[in-house]
Amino acid sequence: MYLRSSAEILFFFFSFLIFWILFESFFLLKKIVSQMTEEKDKYGKELDLAVRIVHMACSLCQKVQQRLISTASEQVLAKDDDSPVTIADWSVQAIVSWLLSEFLEGPNVCIVAEEDVQTLSKSDAAGLLAAVVNTVNECLVEAPKYGLQCPKKAPGTSKILEAISRCNSTGGPTGRHWVLDPVDGTLGFVRGDQYAVALALMEEGKLVLGVLGCPNYPMKKELLNYNHQSHQTMPKSPPPSDIWEKGCVMYARRGSAQAWMQPLIHGDSKFEWPNSARLIKVSPIDDPSLATFCEPVEKANSNHLFTAGLANSMGLKYVTFIFTSS
Repeated sequence: MYLRSSAEILFFFFSFLIFWILFESFFLLKKIVSQMTEEKDKYGKELDLAVRIVHMACSLCQKVQQRLISTASEQVLAKDDDSPVTIADWSVQAIVSWLLSEFLEGPNVCIVAEEDVQTLSKSDAAGLLAAVVNTVNECLVEAPKYGLQCPKKAPGTSKILEAISRCNSTGGPTGRHWVLDPVDGTLGFVRGDQYAVALALMEEGKLVLGVLGCPNYPMKKELLNYNHQSHQTMPKSPPPSDIWEKGCVMYARRGSAQAWMQPLIHGDSKFEWPNSARLIKVSPIDDPSLATFCEPVEKANSNHLFTAGLANSMGLKYVTFIFTSS
């Protein structure tokens, strides 16, 4: 009887032990899955908003650039370092600042950006300031097209100057900082060539997401091959419409191991996630002679003779693509 009871005790003990291990394993697995899901979804809200904001900024830049090229009505000024600045620079900075503050971060949003309001605040800059205010409000009216709510009342001059001024953070290794270059490649922008709108989020000194809008960059590489000799955004004889898809937004998030590219919104179309996004992949080419060679058009940023010699020594079979850089 004693031995039987001992066996029963051992049976129940090990049964309970097995049950407890399974119970703990279940909740541990559930916790791990939950953490993985949270990590996968982390910064999802920030990325979604950042992509929509950059789409809006690209639309704004396209309109300003078109007016600049067709009528020369937009002013191009020189900063203290002699680099150019346009209405698009201030307008994009105001748009990004206002939207991040309104929909995500609140009034204490921390943004590192290039432009300030000193030039716009001068007594002789009333016309320039009015143009920036008008450009910003024209863009905000289109917010519903990108799934965002437009302001009930158009921001006035003081609100727009405040939005631009808010981008005065110096960043740093701690905290959360948005980093913005409103028009990366202003020289290309004023020439009607390539430029970019660049927005990223830093957290505790680490880059957690990045969005790059390229309003004049084609979705398909065929157009670059079609137009490499003229070094212009739009060729004199446009290729077929199915090839010419002007403008794209590329984005990636830390930990996702993927980067995506979306076409810009044109006409009456509305932005709907994921907006025909395509996965960006690194070229599988490992033969240097088959590579595509790129360099800046500005001689100050590249030694064209040296790079031409380098390309020749590598036996490159494809023509060099020359892009504008600031």
